Amino acid sequence: MPAAPGGGGSATPAHGAPPLLRQINSAHVLAALRGAGPLSLSDLAARTGLSRPTVGQVVDQLHAGGLVADVEPGHDGAVRSGRPARLVRFRSEAAYVVGIDIGRNQALVTVADLAGTIVAQHRGVTSGASSSADLLAALRTAATSALGRAGIRRADVASVAAGTPGLVDWPRGAVVLAPQLPGWKIELARELRRSFRCPVQVENDANLAVLAERRHGLARDAHTVVFILWGERVGAGVLIGDQLHRGAANAAGEIGFLALDEGTTAQPDEAGRGPFERLVGAEAIAEVARAAARRRGGALPSFIDAAPGAVTAEAVFAAAARGDAAAVEALRTIAARFSRGLAPVLLVLDPDLVVIGASVSRAGATLLEAIEASVAPLTLVRPRLALSRLGDEAVTLGAVELALAEAERRLLPGPALA
Repeated sequence: MPAAPGGGGSATPAHGAPPLLRQINSAHVLAALRGAGPLSLSDLAARTGLSRPTVGQVVDQLHAGGLVADVEPGHDGAVRSGRPARLVRFRSEAAYVVGIDIGRNQALVTVADLAGTIVAQHRGVTSGASSSADLLAALRTAATSALGRAGIRRADVASVAAGTPGLVDWPRGAVVLAPQLPGWKIELARELRRSFRCPVQVENDANLAVLAERRHGLARDAHTVVFILWGERVGAGVLIGDQLHRGAANAAGEIGFLALDEGTTAQPDEAGRGPFERLVGAEAIAEVARAAARRRGGALPSFIDAAPGAVTAEAVFAAAARGDAAAVEALRTIAARFSRGLAPVLLVLDPDLVVIGASVSRAGATLLEAIEASVAPLTLVRPRLALSRLGDEAVTLGAVELALAEAERRLLPGPALA
């Protein structure tokens, strides 16, 4: 965090400051300590713009709360002359957070310390879940395994955040519509609080992915960012400044349900897929590649005779990377379809950056170049497009960020604890 605007907190002792100012000062000090190693009080004053007495008061409060620890002089590796200065470090191990990514086939649970460092992960299988009870049981098993790997007690978890497909009433933490997950209409935060005795937040998965891209990926300097989660399903998260754009009914970004062809509607099919997902999702990529292989023959005869489920989008990407003509043709066809759905997003939002993530991000430069070529005639301004480097961890990393923000708000001295 930056120093207090105008140095307004620099002359105000922490104990005598208003609660909100105490919380702001504490946040500044912790932000300076994170990732910096042990620092002296003078170093902290210089980095935060706060006065040395204020820093001392803040450090004492944070020390009492277990968030800061003293370091013996000389243990930081620095050589100093004169009287040893008091050195302190951020106790990232004071508590932990849990981020959960709920998917149709798997749940990825990540445990991180208060610095955001991942200490354990576990992938649980959810493909066999046929009800919300089944899926909840799989989530709880995966969370138990992740905590066990980390050696963390549930009592040490300060905050939990979970990402899920579908529409989320985020103040309640409830999933209100999720066509991709049968029966997944649930008060998810309430159910997870049965397992975790701490605050639980629930957010749309694409929204969490865009938070992760801002914090860990390619969007650190962008103002308006669109993250497109593109795999079996297609959804978008929109970040404007530091605020998620959820929409009036928390339905912003559900581009998988775009109805681009005359006569189609936004209604999902029996598999829960929207019309745009049926055009460009992973299954569509495989179908288009099979059709291209039938026309061209050549290097991919297995694409022609394989059973419908045997050809995967990943196999198409790998073939395109080798230069196979049928696979390259398939990617260009999918890129043209995708651009028809992307163009309205670009025209409405005019984002600084569009990041494509999830499994389709593995397609590489061939797909990205084809999208750039196809979308250019459909827009007024050439967009900046990129493929995410976060792989399949984008949602769980965003969940960790959301959980960390809540943990910090609760643990810092200030209004939350007054």
